[in-house]
Amino acid sequence: MIATPTMWWDAVKPYHDRLRVWRGDWTDFWNFGAISSAREVAINRMSRARLFAADALHAALAQRGGADADRWLDRTFDRYRDAAWRDLNLWDEHTWGADVSIRGPEVEDTLAQWNHKANYAYQARSLSLLLGRDALAALARRVAREAPEDLLVFNPLPWARTTTGPIPPGVLSPRGTPEDTTAGRHFQDRHDRTRLYAAYDEYETSHLAPVEVPAFGYAVVQRDRVVKLAKQPEFTETAVVANGRFRVAFDRERGGVASLIETATGREWADLAAGWTLGGYVHEEVADRAHPWPRHLLCHLEWQAQIEIPRAWKPGWRARRAGAEQVLSHRVYARQGGTVVEQRIAAPGVSDYVQRVFLPDFADWIELEAEWRMSQETHPEATYLAFPFALPGATARFDAGGQAVIPETDQIPGVCRDYFTAQGWADFNDGARGVTVAVPENPLIQLGDFHFGHNQYHFDLERALLLGWVTNNYWETNFRAHQPGMVYARYRILPYAGAFDEARAHRFGLDAAHARPALNHLQEPVAPGAPWPAAGTLLRLSEPPVLVVNVRRAAEGGGILVTLLNASDAAQQAIVGSGLLMLSAVWRCDLFGNPVEGLPVRTGKVMLELPARQAAVVKVR
Repeated sequence: MIATPTMWWDAVKPYHDRLRVWRGDWTDFWNFGAISSAREVAINRMSRARLFAADALHAALAQRGGADADRWLDRTFDRYRDAAWRDLNLWDEHTWGADVSIRGPEVEDTLAQWNHKANYAYQARSLSLLLGRDALAALARRVAREAPEDLLVFNPLPWARTTTGPIPPGVLSPRGTPEDTTAGRHFQDRHDRTRLYAAYDEYETSHLAPVEVPAFGYAVVQRDRVVKLAKQPEFTETAVVANGRFRVAFDRERGGVASLIETATGREWADLAAGWTLGGYVHEEVADRAHPWPRHLLCHLEWQAQIEIPRAWKPGWRARRAGAEQVLSHRVYARQGGTVVEQRIAAPGVSDYVQRVFLPDFADWIELEAEWRMSQETHPEATYLAFPFALPGATARFDAGGQAVIPETDQIPGVCRDYFTAQGWADFNDGARGVTVAVPENPLIQLGDFHFGHNQYHFDLERALLLGWVTNNYWETNFRAHQPGMVYARYRILPYAGAFDEARAHRFGLDAAHARPALNHLQEPVAPGAPWPAAGTLLRLSEPPVLVVNVRRAAEGGGILVTLLNASDAAQQAIVGSGLLMLSAVWRCDLFGNPVEGLPVRTGKVMLELPARQAAVVKVR
């Protein structure tokens, strides 16, 4: 019999919502999920961001006071929401590959088990898109607009944000008629949602100019904020690009950022002696290609009848590493909101490698995204993007679900120190300055140097080097022998002055995770009742260091459940306040969402004390 994840799900389903109260979901609880297939990992993390936003928006709209015309939204969520979260979580559970997947990558057992596994990521993607677009459409029906050509932009995070990005053609020109809502909404998703910074694309023909959107709210955007992207835009081949904060020099021979200088101080942020450019591609493989079973050079256990089985890693395994070979094209495009530098690169182990660096005019970060095509190579190999920073003596930290973890210092003996899974960001800081790197789609990282298989019992940071570990097929059981197809990676970089600030890091990571604008057209049929204004905040919610883990509709008794986490080492005041939705009653709940005590609502808000590193759930009506 072929085992399926549903068997495991049936056992844990009664505890699903209870556990998700704490983390919002289980994404990246195991780092193995990031090893199974990098492409599906990126898809799943995008799906999680969409489900977070869809849950929050649906919870707010469910308080609309009985507008029968929008009951279809409740039916959509009642039918599909739990299935979407289930599929997302089952993808992240790693054990559903065939035990013969490495030695028999094309046998039917392997193919069948991979189809079982991959299906969950793609089902979660489809359902998250459906729930997200239906919630946006319901909001669009309630919002005042001056012209049907206007667009609606939604911000799910509890602070005002500047957003920009590609606009799907189906949003600008909805399919069918306003009454044909299902087909029209479905068509809005028919474009490549992965790439944010393509300067031109046959599908991404329009772009949203940077626009400010209220905290946990929305804004109506006039059509003049839509910028058409030329199919053959003008470009230059200059090696040096600057904006208000940085002067960036690119390597036009091998690719990547050769120098990152902060113009105000003249400080160089890139480690010029590292051997890799900032964002430079690295291919790694087991050097011995003649070995009959090369994975045994990484790890091999001779099973013996012992009380304590020794660890099987082979720290001295020999790796062959190579960087990009040649820049095939280097183009600099001026785009609304900033500059895009696109390099097409010949690189070992992959094909169709494209790397884009975006320098915004409206923010202090820069962002790198890359995509490449993997083959069906089964020899053990890995791909990385290297980020060497000029920060000697720095301390490294990474985000483990709302906790800033210092490797070694915050780890118990015996756990993995060779690589780490970061939920939202990693950071280097030397006490006077630092740099935060957001990892929205690609959670696996190595710090200081290439360390896979080194079996480190202690961690020492050799240098401020972050290795974005995008793909690998090193594992011997359950996982795929290859990872064919297109791979996507994105990293956002924020240098800063001063000591490490955990609240800033969490905010930066969440901003990057929700970078893609949530858009809807305003040609939906208008809902009955007085419309909401053209811009507004739905609810006032706490900002970091208090994290909003999730906002969702209460399953029983109506209302909204808000899960908050104090991501700091000091007590904090958490706030939930009125916006367009006016608070009438608030309860503090246990972590399962059951009301425990009423909380007083004063001047339209409720405040509660959160001890350090503790969570709370409140129910509002």
